[in-house]
Amino acid sequence: MKRFYHLTTMPHNIIECNTILSCLVICCSILYSISCNAQARQRHFESVCGKEKNIIIWNEKTENNIIFLTTSQNSEVHHYRLSPLCTTLSWQLTDSIKHTNLTIVLYNNNYYFKGTLNNQPYNKTVKSKGYPWYQNIAYSAGQTINKNSIKYECFRPDNLELYVMQAERKATTVLFNNQKTYEIKVRLTGILSHFWSCLYYFNAANHQFIGYKGVNGGPGTCLLYTSPSPRD
Repeated sequence: MKRFYHLTTMPHNIIECNTILSCLVICCSILYSISCNAQARQRHFESVCGKEKNIIIWNEKTENNIIFLTTSQNSEVHHYRLSPLCTTLSWQLTDSIKHTNLTIVLYNNNYYFKGTLNNQPYNKTVKSKGYPWYQNIAYSAGQTINKNSIKYECFRPDNLELYVMQAERKATTVLFNNQKTYEIKVRLTGILSHFWSCLYYFNAANHQFIGYKGVNGGPGTCLLYTSPSPRD
């Protein structure tokens, strides 16, 4: 899936905003450290795009009603801090090959960016569009979409542009990877809705994410399965 981002200028009071962001980032780091004592749950997924296969690992833990989710694929690691309602509170993206270590925190309806992107300092502020922030919709949708359709916002990691998305749950269950699932279609909104969409699948009994189907980058369909995949 292509993920999207949007950049705007810093607020007028740069010193105040940087102070707020520094405090929030420090607090996030402390919370991540504290949460390491909690029992983690690990899940493995196989991503298949044409002839390319990769393993994606999820580690999840909960501490003081805050959900800490870490996903890793090759050199890229994402750390999410989520509310009990599965909305995103903060997101840290690291990539050792690209020399990236960037933290995004939502505070008072603004997203504050701080860190390094592609070996360059990166500090920006982006105004929220007023929708819930689900940066990892694969984790959040199964727990939150109990009605036909919701709108949410998320960033695209490769260009840091903020987009409003729409997620719609199919009324009937479908089979995916030999499991009875809810199918959720995610697409862009407005005129862009005609250009891209993808499908997520969640176990009908426990609402856990088990698979994805969509275009990732160039032409061709990419599949993501819980491990082992139906191809094994």
